[in-house]
Amino acid sequence: MARKSSELKKRCWLAKQRLKMGYWESLKLEKQQSSAVGVRASAMAVGMSHTRFLRESDMSVGVAAAAADEKMYKKVCDILDSSEVALNPIGQLIDRDVYDGLDSTGKQRYILELSDKFRELKERYYKERAEA
Repeated sequence: MARKSSELKKRCWLAKQRLKMGYWESLKLEKQQSSAVGVRASAMAVGMSHTRFLRESDMSVGVAAAAADEKMYKKVCDILDSSEVALNPIGQLIDRDVYDGLDSTGKQRYILELSDKFRELKERYYKERAEA
């Protein structure tokens, strides 16, 4: 439920950003300009704006991020299923290639985001185990 809520909040925030940035006004302007060129150009502009909207929404929702989350969820399950007590589960989840390429503030942000994601996935793990 919390994941759905956070995704809803993310989508609402993105919609608000589109309104602030004038996304819909620029889209309307593009349509008006393309209608002056012709019907074919208008259809192409609508298709391009639709494609751009889908691409931006995929980036915001994170289709690739969802796949990465599932991969990380498997790691979290392995950590939590193991009989050993994990002293540093965040350290086990760190992608060293990404982490080593960051500066100190980037490293801090990465660790905080990773710990938040671990907390989310740990809650999901325990909810799924409780239902089973």
